[in-house]
Amino acid sequence: MRGFWNEVNWRLDDNALVMPNGQRIHLKQIVQWRSDLMIGQFDLTGRWPGWRVRQHWLIAPGGSMRRGRISEQHLRHLMQMHAWELKEASRRQLALFD
Repeated sequence: MRGFWNEVNWRLDDNALVMPNGQRIHLKQIVQWRSDLMIGQFDLTGRWPGWRVRQHWLIAPGGSMRRGRISEQHLRHLMQMHAWELKEASRRQLALFD
């Protein structure tokens, strides 16, 4: 498989870029992804349908920039608190505290 993912194995077919594994990426999607990257907004899919990222806000489905949003700093804080709680829980499970 060496060299399978180089640019020679990609091809342009009609209005889509065809990856070496056969998956098609439409050119409109590529342009939209690039535009979203430039202006700082993303629409999440898969397990997060309806969630959006605008600037540094994570916006819930049905929410707006004023209502139903979570800041990036708040998310980082929540993740750090979760890590601290896991560390504390594992510390308390040591034989010293039995």
